[in-house]
Amino acid sequence: MSFKNLFYIAFTIFLVHTGSLNAQQTDQKKLEAKRKALKEEINKIKTYIDKTQKKETNLSTQVQDLNQKITTRQQLINTIDSEVDEMNRIISKKTSEINLVEKDLNVIKKDYADMVYKSYKNRNADNQLLFLLSSESVQQGYLRFQYLKQYSQYRKKQAEVIQKKSKKLQTLIDSLKVKKDLKESMLDDKKVEQAQMEVEKLKQVELVKKYQKQKKEYVAQVKKKQEEEKLLNDQIENLIKEAIKKSTQTKTNTTKSTTKTTTTTTKKETTPVKTQKNEFTLAPEAKALAGQFSANKGKLPWPVEKGLVTVRFGKQPDPMDSKLTIESSGVRIATAENQKARAVFEGKVMAIQKNPQNGILSVLIQHGNYITVYANLKSVSVAKGDQVKIKQNIGTVHTDNVTGKTILKFQIWQDDQKLDPSGWIDGM
Repeated sequence: MSFKNLFYIAFTIFLVHTGSLNAQQTDQKKLEAKRKALKEEINKIKTYIDKTQKKETNLSTQVQDLNQKITTRQQLINTIDSEVDEMNRIISKKTSEINLVEKDLNVIKKDYADMVYKSYKNRNADNQLLFLLSSESVQQGYLRFQYLKQYSQYRKKQAEVIQKKSKKLQTLIDSLKVKKDLKESMLDDKKVEQAQMEVEKLKQVELVKKYQKQKKEYVAQVKKKQEEEKLLNDQIENLIKEAIKKSTQTKTNTTKSTTKTTTTTTKKETTPVKTQKNEFTLAPEAKALAGQFSANKGKLPWPVEKGLVTVRFGKQPDPMDSKLTIESSGVRIATAENQKARAVFEGKVMAIQKNPQNGILSVLIQHGNYITVYANLKSVSVAKGDQVKIKQNIGTVHTDNVTGKTILKFQIWQDDQKLDPSGWIDGM
């Protein structure tokens, strides 16, 4: 095999090894980031859910809270397992690398020891001088001189190589120890999380027993929550449909007015502009705003500075009774008491809605044909028609007097269609 082919093979192996190592480091960083995020979510659960455990809570709320704790903790345990597996692969690679460096270092040290021994045997300067003087010609003497010189330089370089290899070996050994310590730390974390989850599962068993005794009451609680959700959703949908109808009428009136001022008209020109059913008719600037809102999908800020999603979007089975279905038009975010709701994007306050039964408020902000809804507010700091900026405070989130929980109900609509906020909010 030619030297060129050998070079390409060696270079390919190097690239594959480097790529594999970089991929492992990337996977490790992703898993580490996920583990930290889940730990942060567990801390939020302690802050926004556990702190209210002394308050009076109904069975439905207890089940929901406990289910979220167990689910999040299980995700954390799974992530730790994945991270430990990845760590084992890294440890295995580093161990193999250490073995190779040690083997290489031992060979170099042996060669160097033999060299030093030979030099010791011929340490007398007279031997070197005789070696030079015994040359048969000046050219041979010169070559012998160069040999002695190169031999001395080679010894020096070998000593430097040994020193560098020794440092590399120590660095690898130190790095391996760090990885092993980190692995042990993660396994300790896993034990703690598993122990905590076992406690929570025992509580879950107690709740199941409680559910069997209070099934009718539990079903009534779930249905009541769903009725409240539907009532809020219907009110919001009616407001949006009314706004869509108004925008269409405004456009039609503008078209008719323009037609009357035209000196030459045709039947075709006097025909009102048709719009699709249940879609906003937008002016150019509103279209541009809608485009900007859409372009920021996945990058919008949270509607509260700090919070934890307790209920996700869409239909989902009830954690206690699979025959029951929970349907959410948006997300529910638990947050701190007196926390401010904030606009996720610039826009115009389309409406402020008040629940006649309890005085709870909702704010609807229009961003072209997109609407963001901030419900369950105890007070608002904006008025209908106001222009708001991104992250501007629009009101204070309501805290339930019974449960002690502060929950923001957040929705996103496109025309009269509900959207999943988690696809729009950064990191939700």
